[in-house]
Amino acid sequence: MTCLRLNGYTLNLDQAQLFDLHGQAVELRPQALAVLLELGRRPGELVTKLDLGARVWPGVSVTDDSLVQCVVEIRRALGDSRQQVVRTMPRRGYLLIVDAADTAPRDVRRFYRLAAALAMVAVAIVAVWQLLLLGAGSGPPKVHNRMVADVAVLPLRVLNTSQEGSPDGNGLAYMIASELARNPDLHIVSTLATAELSGKNLSPAQIAAMTRARYLVDGSAERRGDRLQLHVQLIDSGNNRIVWSGRFEPTAQDLPDVTETLISRISASLGATVRESDRAALRSRAPASLDVHARVLRTLALTMAPSSESLRQARQELELAVRLDPNYAPAWTGLGLVKKMLIFRHHDPGLSRQDLPQAIADVRRAIALDPLRASSWRVLSLVTDAGQDPESAVSAAERAIELGPGDPDNWVVLAGALHYAGRTQAAIEAFEKAISWNPVRPAHYALYGARLRYSVQDYEDALRFARECMDRTPAIGVCKAVWLSSLIRTGHAADAEAAWPALVAAAPSLQTYRMTPRNTPMALAVDEDLDRLRKSNTSAMAQ
Repeated sequence: MTCLRLNGYTLNLDQAQLFDLHGQAVELRPQALAVLLELGRRPGELVTKLDLGARVWPGVSVTDDSLVQCVVEIRRALGDSRQQVVRTMPRRGYLLIVDAADTAPRDVRRFYRLAAALAMVAVAIVAVWQLLLLGAGSGPPKVHNRMVADVAVLPLRVLNTSQEGSPDGNGLAYMIASELARNPDLHIVSTLATAELSGKNLSPAQIAAMTRARYLVDGSAERRGDRLQLHVQLIDSGNNRIVWSGRFEPTAQDLPDVTETLISRISASLGATVRESDRAALRSRAPASLDVHARVLRTLALTMAPSSESLRQARQELELAVRLDPNYAPAWTGLGLVKKMLIFRHHDPGLSRQDLPQAIADVRRAIALDPLRASSWRVLSLVTDAGQDPESAVSAAERAIELGPGDPDNWVVLAGALHYAGRTQAAIEAFEKAISWNPVRPAHYALYGARLRYSVQDYEDALRFARECMDRTPAIGVCKAVWLSSLIRTGHAADAEAAWPALVAAAPSLQTYRMTPRNTPMALAVDEDLDRLRKSNTSAMAQ
């Protein structure tokens, strides 16, 4: 009997069946099971997409989306959220990684077939290898395990908040996380997710359980005249031990050097390094004053949970910041993003789509001032009209990932740009990478999830993501559109018709809403279902 262990599950190749940790059969769609079996017959080897397509769908022409859907289902069944069992080899295919304990018997059998005299040597080699892998004993491992080096930067506690010009703890966390994410060895939990944990009085162990972060960055900030007092700690969530702590009192001009020191000390504590080119770039980013810095930090917090009022307030703060300091790149980045949000959400009568080129120009000015700032490239992808120029949006998001590969927000934005460009498989892979680093998902991730699941006709998951999006960001109309269409396509048309009047009353724009990007299969399907609901509602009113 040929069996493989996969994340604690058992794949029986002879019976063509997957069993869970308790020996119970795990149900998979026939196509998904066939893909898993093909990968299982060649464990540890690259199996190309072409090969999988030919073996699972012989004589049938299928799109990459069908294969991606199968891989998503397999990973979900195996609990493989980090994609360490079924690994994607970009643009090539997939390979299956079996549990470490399964590699030894297979190696031993191979040696026995070659020569019985070598069997004991092989067993000894495997034993030594396993001891090294497991750390051999209770002492600390000699090699830092990069798979558990995820970091969550918590909002800094702000002391003496009544003082004018006090910093914002969410904004400070965002800036620290953005710089840490430059390091390709670190995976950073999105600060949009950690902000939701603020004020819940959670212990480090509880935060670690929710975010799966091995390390936490925690601290406090206080404005004292022209100085900003910072206390920062790096905490090992596994044992609550403070790995490193530091205290700083920078002026505005000292901020770049302090940022460099923070990132270097935190990264060094984790056994990683920050690239020298990025360190040098930090030195040129001092704001003109702490007041400018504080305004930018406040607007970062205002845009985390945007509303009409908060976005207009953020625009005012940023326009004043760029007047006070026209050479401070973060202010221009934020201004471009806020303008784009106001334009597309129709929250400011003084802005229209004709003002979008100016929003893009604001972000490009930030990039010209600081070309190595990953968040500016991410925002450039967001403000680019992906419906008209999707490849430019993709290019900007890819540059953000080059500069900040450990930031899941960069991967989410890439997923959105790839979706608009019609590259659904790559979009799903980017999105899954982002959510694997963010068990506590930021609210806007649900929108991306709804669009992507709908685009591969996974209407059940699209319905779930769209419902989450509606609950957490009720002002976004696209969530309601996808939810209504998903209801219809999962056989609940009557529920969609019943929900329509209340949703239209809360969001009148649904009466004329059209899905973007236009003329794509997804847009045509959603528009068709919304037209059906409009017609049905009109007929009901006429009666």
